[in-house]
Amino acid sequence: MFTRRLVSTQFNTCVRRGFSTRTKLSSRAEQAIHAGLVLQRDPIVIQQSKGFEELSDKYFEWLDYMTAERFPRDFFFKKGSTAETKWMELEDQRSDEWFFDPKTKPEFKSVKREVIVDELSGKQPDDKGPVINTVQVHPRETKADAAGDLRSLERKLDRTLYLLVKDSKKEGQWVFPQGAVEAEEALHQAARRSLRSACGGNMDVWTVGCGPVGHHEAGDRTTTFFIKGHILRGQAKPDSTLASDFKWATREEIESAVSPEYWRSVKDMLSSI
Repeated sequence: MFTRRLVSTQFNTCVRRGFSTRTKLSSRAEQAIHAGLVLQRDPIVIQQSKGFEELSDKYFEWLDYMTAERFPRDFFFKKGSTAETKWMELEDQRSDEWFFDPKTKPEFKSVKREVIVDELSGKQPDDKGPVINTVQVHPRETKADAAGDLRSLERKLDRTLYLLVKDSKKEGQWVFPQGAVEAEEALHQAARRSLRSACGGNMDVWTVGCGPVGHHEAGDRTTTFFIKGHILRGQAKPDSTLASDFKWATREEIESAVSPEYWRSVKDMLSSI
């Protein structure tokens, strides 16, 4: 009885080892592990609201304006000054706005007052106060947008852009910067090293964490784990031997550039904004 139990125990141990350790070692030896970096540039300006959202924003902005305390302009502006005149014009413009039923529009009352005249000279006093630099509002569409420059970081300011490179070794496929994981190297370390190798060291990059946010299994038994990162400054300067081209693309542009299999693996990692 003791001999039978001992043989049975040894057999079960060998079976468990055969189905666990040996299988894992053989699969690791056959499958290559790569690490890639999903490097993004966050939106620079807020997206413009549309439809119901736009009307709602205007309505609540009007409510805040109508319920706000009266602005003490005599305290902040000199009477008859250029700054006061500009403020009154802007205030009249705001007061006259109404985006709803014209029948419910409140009565408009201008805040402008009569121009102050010097009693002795009979002329309007000359404002010699400090020169106020007006704020110049730039258009949302930049020169890079107009020129269609996909390599520029100054395009699509209200969208999230991701760095794509054209892999020189994979028939010119568009992918995220990636490379093989070396021995005793963590995934986030391999991802940053692969980025420097393919796109140069001219970028300051911050990786969100050490763990992957997704993975892609290629047909050549290569599994790529992706690390999330943000660009802080700089620009990519790709090595032609590893990446023949690069571009900063939106989610929709990535979908049309990469292969369908690659897109199914990475789409859930990308922002819709």
